[in-house]
Amino acid sequence: MKTTTVKLSVETRDRIRALGGETYEDTIVEALDVLEASRFWAQADAAAAWRRSLSSSELERLTAREAEVDSAFDGIG
Repeated sequence: MKTTTVKLSVETRDRIRALGGETYEDTIVEALDVLEASRFWAQADAAAAWRRSLSSSELERLTAREAEVDSAFDGIG
């Protein structure tokens, strides 16, 4: 695996160290995984809220369109 050097403030380095991972890289990777998961679920929650905000006619049209897309993929695989 290729590596690189990242310049950090002493304070940031100390924060990473304080999280107690086996290595700095392990700690940073774990933090990135948590951040990515948090952003994913925030987007999912926003999409669900948008869907709940649709009128019944908008939801009906969307559901019909989704069914069309689903049927286009039936039998593939």
